[in-house]
Amino acid sequence: MNHSTVLPLAVLPVALGLLLASGHVGAQTVSSPPAPLSQAELSRLVQQQALQIQQLEARLRAVEGGRGTSGAAVATQAPALDTRIAALESSQAKAPKVTWSKGAPEFSSADGSVVFRPRGRLFVDASSTDGSSVSDRNISGTEIRSVRLGAEGRYGILGWAVEGDFADNAVAWKSVYATVDHRLFGLPADLTVGNRLNDRGIDGSSSTSNTPFQDRNVVGTLMLPQRGLFGVGLTERVYGKDWHASLSVAGNDLNNTGTDNDSQTWATRVHWNPVANDAVTVHLGAWVFHEEIAAGASGVVRSSAIAGHFNDLVKIAPGTLLGAERSTAHGAELAGFFGPAWATGEWGTRNLRGADASGRYDLDHQAWAISAGWFLAGARPAYSGKAGTWGRVKVADPVTRGGAGAWELKGRYEDVDYAELPSGGTGHAWTLGANWYLNDFSRVMFEAIRWKTRNRSGTGQGRDEGTTFNTRLQVAF
Repeated sequence: MNHSTVLPLAVLPVALGLLLASGHVGAQTVSSPPAPLSQAELSRLVQQQALQIQQLEARLRAVEGGRGTSGAAVATQAPALDTRIAALESSQAKAPKVTWSKGAPEFSSADGSVVFRPRGRLFVDASSTDGSSVSDRNISGTEIRSVRLGAEGRYGILGWAVEGDFADNAVAWKSVYATVDHRLFGLPADLTVGNRLNDRGIDGSSSTSNTPFQDRNVVGTLMLPQRGLFGVGLTERVYGKDWHASLSVAGNDLNNTGTDNDSQTWATRVHWNPVANDAVTVHLGAWVFHEEIAAGASGVVRSSAIAGHFNDLVKIAPGTLLGAERSTAHGAELAGFFGPAWATGEWGTRNLRGADASGRYDLDHQAWAISAGWFLAGARPAYSGKAGTWGRVKVADPVTRGGAGAWELKGRYEDVDYAELPSGGTGHAWTLGANWYLNDFSRVMFEAIRWKTRNRSGTGQGRDEGTTFNTRLQVAF
């Protein structure tokens, strides 16, 4: 059809109305002819129709964004408008994206292959201890437990993270690594190069931003290599449907001053979820490590801060052990997640071999812990089945949006046995508490710890007991 002959779109309804009106009038003239209109009435009718046409055309221009008044002009402008809309949609599809779903702005390319996100955390603690027979242990105070800032990102299969921490009046590097995603035996896997948290136990492999208690259990904090929780090296992880396995070799963490040899640690961990559904998840796990300890290395055995981080005087002391050459450790994990409830159990033992002034030795020490919790409302336990670790709790009704947040009740028992070491002590602790999750990124933690120690060295030798109350405000993103 030739567009120049098309009636203006806005005129069509009017013309149709006139035709229908004329047909109706014509039908009426057969039976009863109407009275003829005067010249003035005809003039008014034409003016009204002209005004209606103008109004309809104006509305049409506003809708279509065009300037023409004819149907031909509108038809001509329609393809141009479609082209402009398509160009705009294409431009928007290629634009970078920003999301706040993880508590900080995450910037990504349109196809998601390039990602950058800042991350950090703030722990503000308060603590008070009473009841100890050693008066120096009955102290109260506050501390900034941790201020951590860093960033993480991705370039396709290459990921990275850099993070520093201010704690204990010192600054230390924590996560500093790169990962390469690949496939191993047809399964998804990643290779980490750098300084990364150990893969060892549920608590030991999880960030303290996610663990239910203010500090990891004694298995996570004590059954570890001389190098500690981090170490610079290589870690290969492979992931199945309901399991994962890791193998790593690493030296000391990157805060080593470089004035002595690194210790060398080989470690492996596996976890399996024999049951994994919305109602119930069961976790089974095991880990092993072996280390060759550098001559003169310090911190081969660590004391247990059984009453929380602030009070450095309430500890289970391992005593002094010199000349350690190597150690081997292993542990087991069991956990269950049942709707709003959860329970975990961990056990670990470590064997130390070496020689001191009295001769060669072969000594063991061990620790174990059981814990449980229950969400009253507003959230469920957060468990990552991919790596067998604690995840971030998702709050259904955040306080920051006018809601009540989520409340969790929790309890834990821990036991440490250094008795086989030359001057090592023993002890245990009961912890009861609650967590109030304000939103996905912040919580307030309350804990009451009833502890007992039997030390043969250090502060508070002999039997001692007391009660410590700890609180924390946490923000982590």
